[in-house]
Amino acid sequence: MRMTTNKGFTLLELLVVITILAFISTLAGVNLHGGDRSDLESVARTLVTDLRYVRSRAMVGNVDTEITIDPSSGSYYSRNAEIDRPLPESISVELTVDLRDTDGERGRIVFYPDGSSSGGEVLLSRNGRRLGVTTAWLNGYVSIQE
Repeated sequence: MRMTTNKGFTLLELLVVITILAFISTLAGVNLHGGDRSDLESVARTLVTDLRYVRSRAMVGNVDTEITIDPSSGSYYSRNAEIDRPLPESISVELTVDLRDTDGERGRIVFYPDGSSSGGEVLLSRNGRRLGVTTAWLNGYVSIQE
């Protein structure tokens, strides 16, 4: 009897190759289409996390805790919560807070021990895309708004 050899690929080999190609194309799609978007969203998520951290410090420490946003220098900081973070130069910052919470171009969002805050919005924009990071005054809830 003569044995024949199959010249071709097995179904398993084809599935592995297709899976690898799909994974690579997904990564390429993120890098080609989502660069600006993901950078802006990443900065917004980091700001949200920092604001929530400052709020928790106010509640746990039973003391007013503030975060200061400086649009002119493109940074924000909180001495109480030991945060000092620059923002990427490519992202512009606009701030809306109560007039009593401003000092020149800088503004503060104050969190109180009961979880409430002075409220405010930080508007981040890059290449025409805008995201707002909003802090509710009544309950101190921090969220991202498109």
